[in-house]
Amino acid sequence: MIILDVGHGNCTIVRGAGCTAVIDSPAGSALLDTLDQLGITHVEHAFISHADADHIHGILALLTSTRITVGCLYLNPDRDRKSTVWKDLVAAVAVASRTGKFRTVPSLTVATPDLVVGDLRLKIVSPSSALALSANGGVAPAGGTNTANSLSAVIKVERYPDVGVLLAGDLDVVALKDIQTTKINLEASALVFPHHGGLPGTNQAANFAAALLSLVQPDRVFVSNGRNKHGNPRADVVGAILDYGCGLACTQLATACGEARGTAHLEDWPASGKSTHHSCAGTISLTLTEHGALRDKKAEASFREFVSSQVASPMCARTKH
Repeated sequence: MIILDVGHGNCTIVRGAGCTAVIDSPAGSALLDTLDQLGITHVEHAFISHADADHIHGILALLTSTRITVGCLYLNPDRDRKSTVWKDLVAAVAVASRTGKFRTVPSLTVATPDLVVGDLRLKIVSPSSALALSANGGVAPAGGTNTANSLSAVIKVERYPDVGVLLAGDLDVVALKDIQTTKINLEASALVFPHHGGLPGTNQAANFAAALLSLVQPDRVFVSNGRNKHGNPRADVVGAILDYGCGLACTQLATACGEARGTAHLEDWPASGKSTHHSCAGTISLTLTEHGALRDKKAEASFREFVSSQVASPMCARTKH
């Protein structure tokens, strides 16, 4: 798995036994550049967790690419979405479908069958069918009013049971309550934290983080954030993660962390914060093994050294990394 440094947004590439899936992407060249670097000309599965631009725009670019083809796109409809990028996406899907080699599955819920990506398995663990049926703007079965974030698809990438990475999209407090009520299993070795470490539809962000962490029980948490964007990750969210006791890494330096100039610690993948020295962990590659979601030891050691010696006031100073 490759968790890309795309600034404010999410983008993950999943590869297993020669098969490729892409999950979310904002605007920018990081996704297509990384696929080019990998030599990938066909993506079997592409996912859009929900209709926000910081999750859609790069998938639109992927669908209209002349270098890379896509086999199937999975997403949930959003009848209230009137943004230009959403309209462009719908148009691109219509054009791509005419080839007969591309299909769209307009449903991402726990009822969606698990998808095989080589030797990996992708499971949709939220929204539940009942939550999806209550729709954007409706009243959720467990209480609260749905937003597009409530219906954000949460995807668990597994190689072994409970050994994998949970991609939480923009999971919010309404969806988390639904998960708690329906007792969906979220356990995973690593968590890509929702909302880029920002507010999850409640001002009680630390309580939300603590509840989510207790369900996932991760060894590591990753935050896909953009420097200077909404002040993410929030200090109370970071505090809750550190209090839980797991490792923490952000793709880009939070404003509160101060300045840093080094880039030698970054992995050799495109990273949107590299040229401006805003990358912290940068783009992160993981290998799923029976022991967990593991980063290359050299890259991990280099990242730790960077945080301890070159970051002025790291928010994650208490973490075990």
